[in-house]
Amino acid sequence: MPDSLMSDNLKREKALKRRLKKKDMIMLLLTLFSEQYDSAQVDSITDIMIPMETVKDYIRDKVGINYTSEPWIINQIRKYEEEIGTRLFRKIVTEQGSTLGLCQDLSTYEQKRHLYVTQKIKTANGVFDLIFNMLEKSVSYKTIKILLDGGSTVTRVAEIIANNPDRPAVNWEIYTHNLGVIECFGNTSTAYQGISIHVPQGIYDHVTNLILSDRLEFYLEREFDWIIQGTSFLSSGKLYVEKSEEARVKASILSDCIGKKVLVLTGHEATSNLSCFAEPFGVVSQYDYVVYPLLASGSTAAEKMGNELMQFAKIMPIMIQNWSYVIMAHI
Repeated sequence: MPDSLMSDNLKREKALKRRLKKKDMIMLLLTLFSEQYDSAQVDSITDIMIPMETVKDYIRDKVGINYTSEPWIINQIRKYEEEIGTRLFRKIVTEQGSTLGLCQDLSTYEQKRHLYVTQKIKTANGVFDLIFNMLEKSVSYKTIKILLDGGSTVTRVAEIIANNPDRPAVNWEIYTHNLGVIECFGNTSTAYQGISIHVPQGIYDHVTNLILSDRLEFYLEREFDWIIQGTSFLSSGKLYVEKSEEARVKASILSDCIGKKVLVLTGHEATSNLSCFAEPFGVVSQYDYVVYPLLASGSTAAEKMGNELMQFAKIMPIMIQNWSYVIMAHI
């Protein structure tokens, strides 16, 4: 047997023997669902059901590992869910075979942070590029003072800052009541070089993973360069979250805090029907910028997002659109 062929066979055998770590497998599966959502004709990512054969093919194509056992994949999923203390996936068996989907009742921060992974990354990159491009136009910045509000999309912005502390070459003052943001910087040792984290007093809310308080002097007495906020729902131009306490904090930050305000979206927030209790805290036109991922033309997400943002096109035209994200700017 030729040496090259023998080498290829050995590589193939090693690939077959390898197994992904639980976390890596979960991230692959979440990416698969995010990619499917990008072009699917569904209202929610939780409506997507993927045949297990497609799941196995996707893993093999992405990392070269061939999983033949469905129970082994499900077992890894359940072990991961036990580690984080919440359910993420559901398996349904039909006459055509087994399919994998995301749980339909996903309401906690821990669950939500696992959804719309690729969309959140694209949006977070857009925010970071926006900040970086503004810095390039001004040589006066030595410190960026930024308020990172609640939500898992905002946490993705923190991840990019934490992983790129020297780009741009400035000091970062991070103000946040989002424990996901705090954890993000805590997990990245290089983030402490030139980055300081400032946290207000309050009461921890396990559902939103936020430190909530009615007293916002901690924020109001400062002037920020950037204020980054997300939302759970976008309907008729208005923004909503599920908890009244969080809505009050968001509304106060949006209306009373000083700084360039950025609304981050993933596409799933747009809806014409609020199916659960939600408290309004603001409207799109209150922001200086809106950043969201470039969604596949013809998808339900793109259609709903377009319908919601169309009404603001004259006062907030598109400033940047590339293969990854879209940025609207208030004029």
